[in-house]
Amino acid sequence: MAIRKPDHSPAAIDHGALKQALGYLIHLADLANMQGFARAFAGTGLTAARYTALELIGSNPGIKPADLAAAMAVERSNLVALVRFLAERGWVRAGAGPNRREKSLELTPAGREALAGLRERLASHDRELSARLSAEEREALERLLARIVGA
Repeated sequence: MAIRKPDHSPAAIDHGALKQALGYLIHLADLANMQGFARAFAGTGLTAARYTALELIGSNPGIKPADLAAAMAVERSNLVALVRFLAERGWVRAGAGPNRREKSLELTPAGREALAGLRERLASHDRELSARLSAEEREALERLLARIVGA
């Protein structure tokens, strides 16, 4: 998976210290990831954030919106539009929470069915993203990235 290149071919650019800057390399890898994700999920209406919310709700039935926002590292107010989109698709419903003010989120049967197919798209995207890596390199990269993010 190549990062989208500009329409013109500039002269060779020396990236200086950026060549060894971990943050810059992670940034370029993230660009490749997001472009590949967009291709893999084309036609679904899902962004990476929408898919993440769907996956986390599916993997954590009854999750509270506050916990979902924390897991996604987004403001709870930004989560409202994500959940609304998923609910309008008929994939997520809000149920009673531990008190009157809190709700819990869960997938509907249609949401579980949709998620199964979407997981196949994610797996395909992951295979494409890591195609240049051996299985051992991929496992090492997973471990190292998990350490960087504290997972």
